[in-house]
Amino acid sequence: MRTLKYIISCFMTIIFTTNVYAQEVEKEVVLACESSFLASSVWIAENKGYFKEEGLNVKIKEFGSGRTALATMLNEGGIDICTVAQTPIMFNSFKRNDYVIVAAMVYADNDVKILARKDKGINKPLDLNGRKVGLTKGSTGHYFSSLFSVLNDVDYSELEIVDIDATGLTQALVDGHVDAICTWEPYIINTKIILGEKAIEFSTKNLFREDFYFVTNKIYLKENQDAIRKFLKAIDKGDKFIQNNNELARDIVSNRLEIDKELTSLIWDTFNFQLILDQSIFTSLEDQARWAIREGFTDKKEIPNYLDFIYLDALKEVKPESVTIIH
Repeated sequence: MRTLKYIISCFMTIIFTTNVYAQEVEKEVVLACESSFLASSVWIAENKGYFKEEGLNVKIKEFGSGRTALATMLNEGGIDICTVAQTPIMFNSFKRNDYVIVAAMVYADNDVKILARKDKGINKPLDLNGRKVGLTKGSTGHYFSSLFSVLNDVDYSELEIVDIDATGLTQALVDGHVDAICTWEPYIINTKIILGEKAIEFSTKNLFREDFYFVTNKIYLKENQDAIRKFLKAIDKGDKFIQNNNELARDIVSNRLEIDKELTSLIWDTFNFQLILDQSIFTSLEDQARWAIREGFTDKKEIPNYLDFIYLDALKEVKPESVTIIH
């Protein structure tokens, strides 16, 4: 009997010690994340415990835009990974190359939109000429506003661009400080609800493929490659959950962002959640770089080599079929 008790005691000690050790070696990762639908795979991984399953303790710091998330990581520190779209990556690439994209997490062709006020006489794109347009400079909304203007014969030089953080754009339009805004969801749909019949949204579907990336700095990557791989594995689990449990995933994200579930369902299918590194990343970054040079947003005259801004190996190990970049 003593022998049996001794064996059980030893067995329980081993289990306890193993659990304590597992907790001790859990890797902390600080993620700067935009509070939007684009980050849905993050919200799912958080909710379902996928980060924990991979041995990570992910601390999420939320930001109103990817531009601010990236700037915080690069300039202030204390951030290991951030979520951000193409435009901030492009703007910063003219000044520094100490960061890399480790994966695109989602893409959408109808997330960034133009919303204007009909009660101010704006009923078609050309009515934007000479108007105040609120947007977040250096963000995807900034680039998109220019692209929209070109394709709709709007004189971009006549627009009065007002730089406003994404979280303040709704109130700026509602209060009449601007006549239109260019931003992404959920800000557009929330603003439409408040303005009701006063609002007009201009169709932008298929005008621009917005990519949203996970980005880290090169020093962190060099010292934490295993953590990056584990992070991507957790996100891949989140993607699979979305694919296999679409309605439940939508509800989880709605609750996380505190957005009405019916409103979420209206725009949910806009987003394609999957980890990828494809050739179109180069096309998009280079197109935006040409725009920045042409419009004088940078004094540089050459497009950066964006191969220097992409790290392929982590995603190749996690999901090799999703890496199709030619290099």
